[in-house]
Amino acid sequence: AYNALLAQEGSQAAEVPEWRANLITTYRFGSGRLKGLYVGGAYRWEDRRILGYRLMKDSSGKDLDAINVNAPMYGPTSSHCDLWGGYSRDITAKVNWRIQLNGRNLLEADKLVPVSMNPDGVLALARIQEGMSWQISNTFSF
Repeated sequence: AYNALLAQEGSQAAEVPEWRANLITTYRFGSGRLKGLYVGGAYRWEDRRILGYRLMKDSSGKDLDAINVNAPMYGPTSSHCDLWGGYSRDITAKVNWRIQLNGRNLLEADKLVPVSMNPDGVLALARIQEGMSWQISNTFSF
């Protein structure tokens, strides 16, 4: 294990994507018939991540007992979309009420996402990624 850590020194950290982007926006109607309504959305993207490294091979092609940091195994890229909308209004001078509907991971299903691979390329660990979900909330602020 110590030699594996030494071999990885200076390389990209495993299980951490090199690139990611998050875009988010909300539009609030401030006047007119739609005053108090708001809608928004978000897009999340993550680049592929290193899940493990293959074993080094000798000149005959036989696996050696050391990882090859020049032969990483990558997982998939991921992207997710969220939407929300709601309504907010003052009930009294000191009390505000807000109701909001959130849709997370739209048009996605529950699935297994690889997290780690053994040096022979077999999946070592996976996590369950939540599919589409909905949430409604009521908030009173005072």
